[in-house]
Amino acid sequence: MELLKVYAALLRRKWIFLQAVVFFTVGAGALAMVLPKRYEASAKLAVESSSASMSILGEMDLSEMAQSLSGSSDDMMTKISLAQMRPVLDEVIWRLQLRDLDGELLPAEKLLIPGIDGEILAQPWIAIVQAQGTNILVFTATSETPELSALLADTMVTVYLEVSQEAAKKETRQALTFVQSELDKLETEFDKALKNVAQALQAEQIIDLDAETKAAVTRASALVGEIVTADAEMADLQAQIRTLRKQSDAESVDLVSPSSVATNAQIRELRGKLTELRLQRQVQLLDKTPKHPDVVDLDQQIASVEAEITLALREQHELDPAVEVLQVQFAGLLQRRAELLSAVQGTVAEAGTFPEKGRKIAELQLAADATETIYKSLLEQQYQIAVAEAMTVSDMKAVEPAKAPDRAAAPKLLVYLVLGGIVGVGLGFGLVFLFEYVDDTVKSGEDLKLAWALPVLGMVPVYKLKGPTQLIHNLPPTDPLFEAYRAIRNSIGFAGVDSPIDILTVTSSIPGEGKSTFCTNLAICLANDGKRVVVVDCDLRRPTQHKGFATLANDRGVSSVLSQTMPLMDAIQATPVANLSILTSGPLPANPGRLVESLRLRQMLQELARNFDMVLVDAPPILAVGDALNLGRASKGTVIVVECAKTTRRMLTDLRGRIEGSGFEPIGVVLNKVSAAASGYGNYRAYTRLYSQRPPDAGKPSAKGA
Repeated sequence: MELLKVYAALLRRKWIFLQAVVFFTVGAGALAMVLPKRYEASAKLAVESSSASMSILGEMDLSEMAQSLSGSSDDMMTKISLAQMRPVLDEVIWRLQLRDLDGELLPAEKLLIPGIDGEILAQPWIAIVQAQGTNILVFTATSETPELSALLADTMVTVYLEVSQEAAKKETRQALTFVQSELDKLETEFDKALKNVAQALQAEQIIDLDAETKAAVTRASALVGEIVTADAEMADLQAQIRTLRKQSDAESVDLVSPSSVATNAQIRELRGKLTELRLQRQVQLLDKTPKHPDVVDLDQQIASVEAEITLALREQHELDPAVEVLQVQFAGLLQRRAELLSAVQGTVAEAGTFPEKGRKIAELQLAADATETIYKSLLEQQYQIAVAEAMTVSDMKAVEPAKAPDRAAAPKLLVYLVLGGIVGVGLGFGLVFLFEYVDDTVKSGEDLKLAWALPVLGMVPVYKLKGPTQLIHNLPPTDPLFEAYRAIRNSIGFAGVDSPIDILTVTSSIPGEGKSTFCTNLAICLANDGKRVVVVDCDLRRPTQHKGFATLANDRGVSSVLSQTMPLMDAIQATPVANLSILTSGPLPANPGRLVESLRLRQMLQELARNFDMVLVDAPPILAVGDALNLGRASKGTVIVVECAKTTRRMLTDLRGRIEGSGFEPIGVVLNKVSAAASGYGNYRAYTRLYSQRPPDAGKPSAKGA
């Protein structure tokens, strides 16, 4: 299974994996300790209209003004966007003198999005969200000190309320300014009219006008009053028309008023179609990208439907029945005002039939009365607007001030440790897989077969024995290591069924793969079975066989025999292991390659084969020197020792090319220094150890025998 391969790879690279986990966990913990603390404080603001203000304005017949001033309290996203406008943020920054590391005032953008550097350095910033399921805005401020975080949240709420209040009173203040300027003009005209009447009466010496003149004046005054009333009603209609048009302008594709949906069947049908298309697009995006033709087609349909809705809304707004009714009423009042003006003019003309003295005074008195009536009407409007301004408040109020936090919100040591551990585990896995990907060393029999289809004679596990050497002559025959060599011995025997192998060359790709130790241990295993075995150290450059046993010396050996300075049998040395002899390399020759290629070496091996049951030749590494190729041709079989997790497949490929070019084929490969767990053979080794253990009652007589 692939999981077993992953497990084996983790075991092989466990130190890389553990180092990555430890490094990132410790690094995250150190980072959490080094980073400045961040404190969070939250202030809450409720969005709701004042019922008291609405009631008072309604009692003053200003309900329409109250409705226009109340605004839309349910548009929470608009409130959040307004709170994040630059004027609000700049005012907060100025009041608190928030500055960056260079001493400059903090940019408004940094107060909303601090960036990575801002979060690391715990610079002040604020987030505004809507509490789920409520009309409450939560202002959460973050800073490096608890006091500043609480002050920042409260200041943000205070400034936002001030700006909102100022915006709510802006229209009423403009209206009040206009009425005040008109009152100033009318006051001057009224004083002038009264002065003219007094001067005329004094000049004409008139004390009272006759009843007809009074009636004309009264009628004219009444007409002027109606004109003023008509002007007020016209102003009210204009305000209603502006309000309806403002509400219509606020409608869009995604924000359609319920009245438009209820009264316009086309808009209702198009909105249903738009909702269905958007749902289809969400379903398509579950397994398709935004650039998929189906998604693109849906986007085009959605755009088309949105355009139709926009057109329908525009037509609805242009033909709004409510607006048309108000416009008709306004036109009627305008016509009525013209008629009243005409009636006033008629009354004035009628007064011209009075005696010349009375006519002049009547005209002056009429102008004074008309000015007075208009002045009183504007005074009343001024009072109403002033009351409306006083009662106009923002539809938001602070409901909970910020409290300085008792502990830091970040960084939290445990969270950083967990995140560091997770990142370390992920990166550890990545490093393990990366090293496994670039590592082409042989780790198992399957890897050997991928590089070279030779029989795998066996595997020698990694082991560590007591003593200066790693020989198995002191191990019990049931030891798993001994069993591994016995299995290799059997495989070699099976390889020589048709042609018995009496001369076996043991070599490897490069130095350090353990071929010499393997050769000696294999000889010990063969000698333990009663065979007479001799090990020939033909590595005349870096010999090691004389180091295996303390009784051996390298003053004589192969070089002595080949140079004919000593008979062959005299050069062979006995070992403490029964049936095992070793022919060491002897003094190192000046030209070892020539000796290995000599005919005398072949004759020496043949003579040893006649006197011993098995001749094991310890040959140099093939990729280092070419001696092993000559020795392989001179022997009956060759075994290649491959060290697990060291020899690469490329080395085996080069080795294969050299051996095939020399005209012989090895009988098999031995995988040496195998880490059982890292290679996936841990279970087998555990079973072997368990089976090789001697039972507790072994050797004791049974009850029956006793």
